[in-house]
Amino acid sequence: MKISEFAVATAPSSLYSPSPSSAARRDVFADAQQALEKEFVRRCPQSVALYQRAAALFPGGVTHDNRRLSGPSLFVRNARGARKNDHDGHSYIDYWVGHGALILGHARKEVIEAIHLAAQDLTHPGACHEREVLWGEQIRQLMPNAERIRFTASGSESSALAVRLARAMTGKNILIKFEGHFHGWLDHAVEGVDLPFDTPFSAGIPGIVRSQTLVLPARDLQIVADVLEERDDIAAIILEPTGASGGSVPIRLDFLRGLRQLTSQHGVALIFDEVITGFRLAPGGAQGRFNVTPDLTCLAKIVAGGMPGGAVCGSRDAFKAMEFSGDARKDRIRRVTHYGTFNASPVCAAAGTATLRLIADGEACRKAESYATRLRQGLNTLFRGEALPWAAYGMSSVFHILTSDAACGLPMRDGTLDAADVDPAILKQKGAIDALLRRALQLEGVDLPPGRQAWISATHGPAELEQTLDAFSRAINRLRALKCL
Repeated sequence: MKISEFAVATAPSSLYSPSPSSAARRDVFADAQQALEKEFVRRCPQSVALYQRAAALFPGGVTHDNRRLSGPSLFVRNARGARKNDHDGHSYIDYWVGHGALILGHARKEVIEAIHLAAQDLTHPGACHEREVLWGEQIRQLMPNAERIRFTASGSESSALAVRLARAMTGKNILIKFEGHFHGWLDHAVEGVDLPFDTPFSAGIPGIVRSQTLVLPARDLQIVADVLEERDDIAAIILEPTGASGGSVPIRLDFLRGLRQLTSQHGVALIFDEVITGFRLAPGGAQGRFNVTPDLTCLAKIVAGGMPGGAVCGSRDAFKAMEFSGDARKDRIRRVTHYGTFNASPVCAAAGTATLRLIADGEACRKAESYATRLRQGLNTLFRGEALPWAAYGMSSVFHILTSDAACGLPMRDGTLDAADVDPAILKQKGAIDALLRRALQLEGVDLPPGRQAWISATHGPAELEQTLDAFSRAINRLRALKCL
């Protein structure tokens, strides 16, 4: 198959819903997608060639579902700061920043040096080592509830361990989570992640496992209170403390405070999933910024400095069931066990420790947040000038773009409607234009993640801001020329 034919042949009509309302509109969007894919093939032949090889190896041609597009994926060769480069020599302003892990940007000198030094000493000692102690001590200095810490290899593992600890601590089984909140890909977390919320996020999960998770509407404290009053089998409540999908469906501080009060009253563990917010909203994460302390915290991304790694931290009581008692029978049947070949890898520990030391004064968090504020303002000014009913919004250094609902997008953009008052189903809904916009931005030198969140590093600066706004303007013009807007 010729490369020019490959993009069209592999491009589904749409990866996003809802589809345009009329058949004619759907045809326009399909034609536009094909035109953008042909342009990508012309511009990035090395990415296309690598994608062809990947498609013969990996399901969907990717190793992470979010990296799939409607055609060939972008393949990145190297990255520095806020920018990355593909195999064809094109540069992109990066709003993935390691899926949010690189608060200091790509290839920060001190982090790279720490990785290099650690790798020269040892990559896997099969034993305890000093770097894990230094890493843990650094987390404890920053994270308010980190009396005890256990390392994992990913955010999904952190979520699973936190739930297991909560069940052991309370002696109960049922987990409460909220619609739209993401807590990893493992079995306990697949309920209610995406629209429609009553459909599991993945196949292959037994019903008996799914029955152990109760999904509630986000933001409604009275429903939580009623459930906790009526049931005595709730072990824990887990949530993203800024709201679903990194705050794309924001929640108010009063909700967090109310959850803390209710869980304390009813003997239920409160788990903050700070995989995204940890060390991003502030050096102490969301709990440090909001002064609401959970029993357990899930960490990953920034905690390991861009390397694979995560952690669970929490109170001494929350980890009591993991301590060894010295009673062989008790430790065998009543203790929370936790293994993991790559827990606290020396190289990951070195990267994590170096990163946390560099962000401890809060300056990196403030820089990234300041940029995000200016970017949201700039985008909303652009959308207004282009007469588009879109809105850029978000908290801290995570930003979101709503394209799918004009009735909410216009007042959100103009500041007369708070996103915390918008129906979560609207904020979670992907617009038909989103896939087209994502590819159009790539063609203009900006790589934006799919869906409802994108991340900023402390290395994004005035040049990146100006170029990003220019790229959005050109991408919008592209879509207009293709009759999509």
